[in-house]
Amino acid sequence: MNSAFTHMARRLHRHLSRYLDRQGGLRNLDVNSGAKTTPHAGEKEALATILSGLGHQNPEEPMFMLEIFLSSDCHLTAEEFQALMIENGHDISLDRAQVSLEFFTAMGFAERHYTEDGRALYERSGPGSHHDHIICSGCGRNVEFNRPDVDHLIEKIACDEEFCHLHHKLVIYGLCPECRERRAKGLPLSETAVGEVVSVVHLGGNEDMVHRLANLGLHKGTRLKVLGEQGGTMVVLQDNCRLAMGPEMAASVMVRTVGRGRGGHCGDHRNIWPFHGPDTVEYQDNIRHRRREDA
Repeated sequence: MNSAFTHMARRLHRHLSRYLDRQGGLRNLDVNSGAKTTPHAGEKEALATILSGLGHQNPEEPMFMLEIFLSSDCHLTAEEFQALMIENGHDISLDRAQVSLEFFTAMGFAERHYTEDGRALYERSGPGSHHDHIICSGCGRNVEFNRPDVDHLIEKIACDEEFCHLHHKLVIYGLCPECRERRAKGLPLSETAVGEVVSVVHLGGNEDMVHRLANLGLHKGTRLKVLGEQGGTMVVLQDNCRLAMGPEMAASVMVRTVGRGRGGHCGDHRNIWPFHGPDTVEYQDNIRHRRREDA
C-alpha cells in the first residue's frame, strides 16, 4: 500500500478501534452464535491479515461486521447497515456503522456510490465484481449491469486520450418504466427530477399566478429542462434562458415528461430538446411545428 492509502487505513482503523473498544456493543462476540450469516472465508482471512498488519488485537468484531455486510448482497446506507446489525442482535451506533463501512471501502471490501440527493450507498466489492449502475431519479430503483461493449468503449476512450485505464464508475440516471407510467397523466413541475425534459400541459393557481407564469413565457406546449432543485426552488432551462421558480410557482405548472425509452422514444416521437440555436431558421420552424402539434 502507498503512504496515502496506509495513512487513510490507519486513521479509519483508529476510529473503528475506538468504537469497538467501548463498553458493551460487540465485545466478546461469538461469531458462531447463530446469527443469520453466510461464510465468506476468503474475505475474512484477508481482513484478518490487514487487521494484524495494523496491530489490531481483537479482529473478531470487525470480521463479524464484514460478514454481516457481505451477506446482505445489496446496496446499503449506513442507516440500513446499522438496522441490519440490530436485526442480528447487536445494537451499534450509526457512527460505528458509518466508520465500519468506510473502513471496508478503504480496504477494498466495499464500494461507495452516491445517489442524486447525496446519500452514500455501499455494496460489496472484490476481484471480478465490477459492474455499473442505472438509477431511477423518480423512485431510487438501482439496477446493476455489466456490458462488455461499454467497458471496451471506456478502454478506447482512455487509450485515445493516452491514459492507462485503472478503474471507473459509471452511473446512469433516468426514469424506470413504472415512474414513466406514473408521469403519463402529468405531474407538477415541483415533483420532476433533475435532467427531465418536460412539456407544459396546464398552468394552475389563481389568476395572478397564471399571469406571472405567462409573463415568464410559459404556456401549453412550452418545453423545459430541469436543471436543479434546492429547498423547493426549481431551476429550469427554457430555450436558452434559465428560470428560477419558488415552490408555489413550480407546483402550479403541470407538465408531462418527454424522453426516450426502450425501443425508441417514450411518450413522444419528436426530438426531445431543440439543439439548434434560438436565432436559426431550423429552431424557429421546430418550435412552430411543436406548437401546432401540441395545440
